[in-house]
Amino acid sequence: MNLETVVDGLHSVGPSWEKKSALADEAGSIDPENAADIRAINAARLLQPSAFGGAQASIEDHMRAVAVAGEYCMATSWCLAVWSAHGWMLAQMPTEGQHEIWSDPTNLVSASIVPKTQFRQEGSDVIVSGRFGFGSGCDHAPWLSVGGFLPGDQPAPVICAVPAEDVIIDHNSWNVVGLRGTGSKDLVIADEVAVPAHRVLHVSETMARKAPGQLHYGAPLYTCPWRTTAILVLAAPVIGAAKAAVRRFQERIDDHFLVALASVQRNDPAAGYRLAESTAEIRAAELLLYDAAARLDHLGGVEEVDPVINASIIRDCGWGVRALANAVDRLYEASGANAMRADEPIQRLWRDVNAARSHAILTWDHAANTYSRALLDSI
Repeated sequence: MNLETVVDGLHSVGPSWEKKSALADEAGSIDPENAADIRAINAARLLQPSAFGGAQASIEDHMRAVAVAGEYCMATSWCLAVWSAHGWMLAQMPTEGQHEIWSDPTNLVSASIVPKTQFRQEGSDVIVSGRFGFGSGCDHAPWLSVGGFLPGDQPAPVICAVPAEDVIIDHNSWNVVGLRGTGSKDLVIADEVAVPAHRVLHVSETMARKAPGQLHYGAPLYTCPWRTTAILVLAAPVIGAAKAAVRRFQERIDDHFLVALASVQRNDPAAGYRLAESTAEIRAAELLLYDAAARLDHLGGVEEVDPVINASIIRDCGWGVRALANAVDRLYEASGANAMRADEPIQRLWRDVNAARSHAILTWDHAANTYSRALLDSI
């Protein structure tokens, strides 16, 4: 498998995803067939170790594939992005845990990794319980990872992988305006679960490039800066969704009647200006984000990461997502009152893109602050 075969597969199944995207929005979860398609065409395995039949490719390849998926269904694309990214994270845990999780190499991994809950240690096991939010794609994943802290002088964040049967999915917890189809529901572990050491990832080890999987596989893929990778991979679905918004704007342009002009929108020069500016902005953002991914891949292979270059990737991610959202906003603003109808795809794309841009690690405020601090600290 490689990027080309995965992209071909995505184009083959994408039209069916597009037809079901409204139903995913309504149901609060993508169709199980979409997840089955992803497994069948190996779309979530570009970042999986080759030892388990994955491509062990690059962050850039992953982003390009996810962006293609986003042209058909942003919710499915988002799930694909996080399934792949969480698999990338778990490739850094002990190989025994990887063999358990990928006993079926096509297994998908969903997660809620932001550490808010305190775990405890019993011998070599980590005892896990609590409620964990935003488990995107959790309905379709046989394995779920949850993040928490182990106590100590300085609380230590860990990510623990647990089988889905040990977790309750709170289906009533996902009532949102955008990205509804991602099914990013709360994961609940009501009864304590003992997670063996081989299914525990210590985040501090990944940051220091000393996690078991990193030492086992070596550079460059699994030694890319950990937090930066977790940020950048979430930008890819927005690329595809922005392109889908352009396509939908064009599809409607001959049917959208403008009372003020007594003509359809195709004959309005302002609509052409908006289309030109948005397509240019999308192209600029796409090029910048892929370049950021290439720089991130490069950092995975260097001995010492330059903090300014690392922060510039986060900067460009925030700028790119903002530019993509601005492009969609510009088109939606000119789409008229009928664009608000529930059966109109452009309003869903607009909601989904703006939901993504508001993600805490994708906002321009976060990106600009991260970069400016790194730049000023270097002087």
